[in-house]
Amino acid sequence: MLCSVIASCKKEKEYVVNPPKIAENLQIDQVINDSTLVFKWGKYPGYNFKGYFLKRKATYIKNGVVNTYEEIIDSSADINHLSFTENQMPYASNLTYNVYARHDGESIWDTAYFFGSVSYNRPNTLLSGTPSDALMDLQNKRLYLITDGKKITIVNYDSRQVVSKEMPFTIGYCALGDYNGSSELYVPVNDGSLQILDAGTLQLKDKIYVGGTVIASVAAYNQKLYVASSNTTEPPHTNTIKVYDRATKNIVSSSGNGNNGRLLPLNGTSFEFVDLTIGFSTKSLNYHKFSSGGAFISETNNYYDFNSQLDASIMRSFPDGSKFISSYYGSIYDKSLSLLGALKGGAYADFAFNSDGSVIYAANTNPQRIDVFGYPVLTVTRSYPVKARPFRIFRDGNTLVCVSIYGQYGNSAYNYIIVEKINL
Repeated sequence: MLCSVIASCKKEKEYVVNPPKIAENLQIDQVINDSTLVFKWGKYPGYNFKGYFLKRKATYIKNGVVNTYEEIIDSSADINHLSFTENQMPYASNLTYNVYARHDGESIWDTAYFFGSVSYNRPNTLLSGTPSDALMDLQNKRLYLITDGKKITIVNYDSRQVVSKEMPFTIGYCALGDYNGSSELYVPVNDGSLQILDAGTLQLKDKIYVGGTVIASVAAYNQKLYVASSNTTEPPHTNTIKVYDRATKNIVSSSGNGNNGRLLPLNGTSFEFVDLTIGFSTKSLNYHKFSSGGAFISETNNYYDFNSQLDASIMRSFPDGSKFISSYYGSIYDKSLSLLGALKGGAYADFAFNSDGSVIYAANTNPQRIDVFGYPVLTVTRSYPVKARPFRIFRDGNTLVCVSIYGQYGNSAYNYIIVEKINL
C-alpha cells in the first residue's frame, strides 16, 4: 500500500515537473529574398490531430481585380510538417500569415489550434499612401507619384516601384526637365528651397534657396526654372513668381501679384503660364508671358469667389496652349481667363487629350471610368471602365495610363496606388 502511494506521488511529481510542451508560435525563420520567406512553427501539442493549415491575407490584383484575398497556401496531415517556404508571394505590400492545427471536425474553423500571426512588409511593391500629384516621363515610361505630402516614388507602368525618397518637409507641385543632357526632377520644398534631383535615382544634385515658408510649384522651360513661392522680400514685393537660370541659379526676372499658386505651363506656346491660388476661398487666376530667355513680358489677373469652377489640384493645358481645363466640373478657360464651358455628368479628377485637342479623356471618379468627350461639342462618345478610382491620367500614343486609388480615400494606411493601362 505504501509503495502504491509512493509510486502515485512520484507520477504526480513527474507530471508537475515535466508538463506537456506548448507549441512555438508561427515565425518567419528566413527571408531568402523580397518575395521568398521560410516559415516555421511548433509541433501541435494536443490530441486528435487532423492537419496544419497556413493562411495568407493580402491586398493585390488577381485576375484583373484589386481586392483583399485570404487563401490557404499550405496544408498537411503530417504532424511533423513544421515549416513552409513561400515562393509564390503575390505582388502585395502588406501580407499577414496565420497557422492553424485542426483537431476536430472537418473544417479549418471546427475547433482549430492557433499558432499565432506574423506580418511581412514586402518592399517595392504596390505603393500605399494618399497621393497629391503624379508626373509622367513619357520617354522612359515611368511615373513620379507624390504621396503623404512629402514622399516621391518612381513606378513603372506595371505599378512596380523603382526608387523612392522622402523629403524633410512637405513639397509643392514638382516638374521634370533636362539639363546638360540629363533628366532632372525639380522639387519645391516648404523650407524655402528648390531641390534639384536626378530624375532616375532621386539623388540630390543641386539646390536653390528661394525663401518664403511655402513654395507652391515649379515649372521648367528652356533651362529656366519658374518658381511660385510665398517669398515677397525682394522688390517688387508682390512678385511671388521668380525665374531662375538653371546654370547660374540667379534670378532672371519675376512676376506675380502676391498670391502663391500652382503654375501651369500652356503647352505649345512661347513660355506662357497660368497660375491659380492655392488654399484660399477667393482664388486669383493669372496669366503670365515670358521671353524665351525667361524675361517677364506681361500678365493678366482675374479673381473668382469660392463658387468658381477652379481647382489648383486639377489643371491641364490643351495641346495647343490656347486654353486649359480645371476642377471636378471640367471647366474650360481660354488664356484670356474667360470661361468657355464645362463637361457634363461627372466628378472628374484629371484630364488628357488626343494630339490636336479634339478629344478630351476625363477621369470620372463616380462612377469609376474614363469618359471620352468630343471637343468643342462636349458630348460623351464612349467610356472605358477602370478597376479603381482614377486619380491621374496620361496619354502614351494609343494607350491611356491611369493612376488609380484602391481603398479608403484620405486614409493612407488603406490606399493602394495602381497603374491601369487602357488601349484606345
